[in-house]
Amino acid sequence: MCACAAVFPELSTRFEKAPALGTLDPPPPDDRHFVRVVKGRIPPRARDGRTWDQAFGSLPDPYVRVIVNDVELFKTKSASDTLEPVWDTTPGGNYKIQLGDKVEVQLWNNNPLADGIIGKKEFRLEAEQLGAEIDLELSGESGVTISIQPAKAIWGAGFWYELRRGGARVTRVVDASPATRAGLQQGDEIVILEGKPIEAQTVDEVRSTLSAIPTQGVPMTVRHKDGTTLELTVKEGPIYPLLSDYASLPVTPE
Repeated sequence: MCACAAVFPELSTRFEKAPALGTLDPPPPDDRHFVRVVKGRIPPRARDGRTWDQAFGSLPDPYVRVIVNDVELFKTKSASDTLEPVWDTTPGGNYKIQLGDKVEVQLWNNNPLADGIIGKKEFRLEAEQLGAEIDLELSGESGVTISIQPAKAIWGAGFWYELRRGGARVTRVVDASPATRAGLQQGDEIVILEGKPIEAQTVDEVRSTLSAIPTQGVPMTVRHKDGTTLELTVKEGPIYPLLSDYASLPVTPE
């Protein structure tokens, strides 16, 4: 006979695309923005004065690295055989980056003969650089255009849960979501839902309540891992996930 622990399926609250019109409340956190590399500009000659064809047999295969506070934030895919790269195949995403951060943008050539840097620029992120495309003049007479916009959103409550015998437990919570703003944490036990003890409700009742949260929200009492309890109300609203969370979400920002 198997003595395996019971496995409870993970259930999700609702996730949707954010409304296309209107102002989202609350707005994105100050420490995250939607970053995208738009295009680049490469000089016709390599550093040694030869044309790229003379030096390497072809035009460069450029890519960009974006480094924030000395840590690589991301790098693009390589464009192919061009002096005017456009990175349409590398979509942007929400990243942790804020005013005052040290940003370094590096333009590289992905060439097996010389995976070398073409140009770079370091700067501090200033307010006037947000919300618009930034044309950066890099060293080596090269350039890169990047876009740093407010973080993009999806819509929902922002958590998953599992129904156990006589209870419900929060299994995952998306950062910068209504759930986290209300104080919900991964591992919380939901003990009261809409004023009724959770053990007095059927599985279908709990699932129905959490799968279609009304506009006014759902009041609940939860027990944190440390044993303390918290009364809160979770509403649906904007969620500002980081790119690292996109793969786990049923929808992603547009």
